[in-house]
Amino acid sequence: MCLGLFILYCSLIFTGATHFNGGTIGWAPIDPYDNSSSVKITVTQSYSWTYPYIQCANNVPISTSGFNGANTNLTCVVDCSTDGGYSTATIDILTDCTSTSSSLKMMTSERSKNITLSSGAHFYLAHRGSAWVPLNDPAQQGLEWSIVTYIDLRKRSDGFINTSPVARFVSPQYAIVNKTIQINIPVSDANPGDDVRCRWSTYTTGYRRRKRSDKEEHIKHRSNVHLYSEVASDTEFIHIRKKRACGGGCGSSCVSGCSCSCSGCISTTCTGSTCTTSGGCPLTVATNTTVATNTTVATNTTVATNTTVATNTTVAITTATTINATTTETPGTPKSTLSYPNRQAIDECGSICYPYTVPASTTLSNCTITFTGNQAGVWYAVAIQVEDFIDGTSTTPMSSVPVQFLIYVQSQPACSKEPIIILLDRCLEVQVGISISFNLSAINLCNQSVATLIDIAVSNGITGMTHDNLIQSSTNSSIYYMTFTWTPQTNQIGSQQLCTIAYTR
Repeated sequence: MCLGLFILYCSLIFTGATHFNGGTIGWAPIDPYDNSSSVKITVTQSYSWTYPYIQCANNVPISTSGFNGANTNLTCVVDCSTDGGYSTATIDILTDCTSTSSSLKMMTSERSKNITLSSGAHFYLAHRGSAWVPLNDPAQQGLEWSIVTYIDLRKRSDGFINTSPVARFVSPQYAIVNKTIQINIPVSDANPGDDVRCRWSTYTTGYRRRKRSDKEEHIKHRSNVHLYSEVASDTEFIHIRKKRACGGGCGSSCVSGCSCSCSGCISTTCTGSTCTTSGGCPLTVATNTTVATNTTVATNTTVATNTTVATNTTVAITTATTINATTTETPGTPKSTLSYPNRQAIDECGSICYPYTVPASTTLSNCTITFTGNQAGVWYAVAIQVEDFIDGTSTTPMSSVPVQFLIYVQSQPACSKEPIIILLDRCLEVQVGISISFNLSAINLCNQSVATLIDIAVSNGITGMTHDNLIQSSTNSSIYYMTFTWTPQTNQIGSQQLCTIAYTR
């Protein structure tokens, strides 16, 4: 196997910062071809810290005195109804120290943890906090971070579960005032052929979704004028019962022609609307079958009650008038809707969303940031999402991985000559299970009394590879070297990438 070494270098000066410097969260299925109802995945968190303010140990950051209460869990923030059971098997944010640089005051930590989720789970997972160094010009304190990864365990169109891209970073990055630099974000993808792209992290507002029974999108509220016009047109349905006349002595007796509803006709043989008996309608006794007729009259009274219902309709009109007095409209019958739960906002960047925490000229293209700082002594923060697509024409990402880091603008150094990393003169051929060691050297082009090479930092490491401290050559004071040691594992067969950065001060 050939180990290709891809070297990055720059000449920078370090200044101090608060404890959190950024991070990334990625994930991968243990078996991409798993067809069971539950799927095991590995979630990997990588963070950068200020060293030795945060100590190099396991369980970062709570292993540092004063940070005992700093542990929390990665939180499902969006689409949690399809989190596959994550809410009952959460992952904390604790990681383990993997490397330090005393001269640069940087420490990195990482931890991978396996969890089992339901197949088809898809949701957004976040690490949130607020311990950035004061950012921007003028400096703003207490700005928040929101590092969000999108996990989707649904099968890809080509038949297996996706693996998220891997993004590497070094934080802080450094820029010389008024000098344009390009910051490359090393990315890779385990799925051959996937198209990996970078974009600025964003804040996407939430919304409430509705599914309607027809194509009309809004309920139409009727105006007051229309309401009253409609009531007027419906008057034919409001029946007002006319009172029957009781004149001509009908109040004392039930003479022919009297209304059967008059007091003189009550308890008589009068039936129907009027008395039709020529001599008048005589009284009846309680045992007369006319009592049943009286029951029928009672039923007629019920009809009169129905008339009262019509009167109630009139009351409804009055109620409408009262509603109008309070400036509230009475809508028509709403169309049938099916409401879905509110979709929460997707906050990928907290308080450091582009373009508010970088100079206006900052751009992002092909996972490379072009940056120019116009004021020395200023900290900036960058939030990027690295996403993979099934091909170059797709517009739907299969996963999203966050990368957040700091940039510090320093004043013009006394010596602006960049150090040179000496490339290896051969391809390193290694075998699984057999340890290999090699030296990586850099040359300081500045006068030793002006600037000194202080570190060779690893921006993209190889799992299991370690290195010693930086050593100055005993034969040439301008040359420094670092010894790397690695024992390749079976799952590392293939090309591996190591990226380093040389720093002077």
